[in-house]
Amino acid sequence: MDAIPLIEDYEFELGDPECLPSAMGQLYRATARFEADASGVMPYLNAVLDRADYSRDNSYIRWKESVRVYILRKHELALSPAKDREHAVELMEQTVRMINDVWAKRDEIEPDYHELRIVPALTIFQLLPRTNCRECGLASCMAFAAEVSKGEMHASECPPLASEEHSGERERLEELCG
Repeated sequence: MDAIPLIEDYEFELGDPECLPSAMGQLYRATARFEADASGVMPYLNAVLDRADYSRDNSYIRWKESVRVYILRKHELALSPAKDREHAVELMEQTVRMINDVWAKRDEIEPDYHELRIVPALTIFQLLPRTNCRECGLASCMAFAAEVSKGEMHASECPPLASEEHSGERERLEELCG
């Protein structure tokens, strides 16, 4: 017997992306509103998605795939950008299908209630040596801080931080970024 989908019917809406005001009329934000309470699937999505931003208290999970951002709330799924209505409908259908697949397989998935702490790049930058030495492979310490903030690099990839001189900053970064 097939599992009952979590999200079956939804009201679809297409609008301008709030985070990209310069793209109004060129790129779109898609929203699906539904009656089902999606908060139960969120820890399972958190377990299978890469670097999702999950908040149990606020009942949302946010994740990125390439340039696209998705956010699932209790009764709403939003994604952006989409290039037109057809593209938005296709993306929404794929995402709802993925959510329903995770829900159907929840007995096989260990839920992850861990909440990702995203440390702002500027906070990371302030703890770096700020020499722009390029030993990490990037052009500047700010570029490195941005990569660490996104989870693309780890603070330990900054060679100058390994020195005794920067042990305090290194310890603080390890506390903040894990």
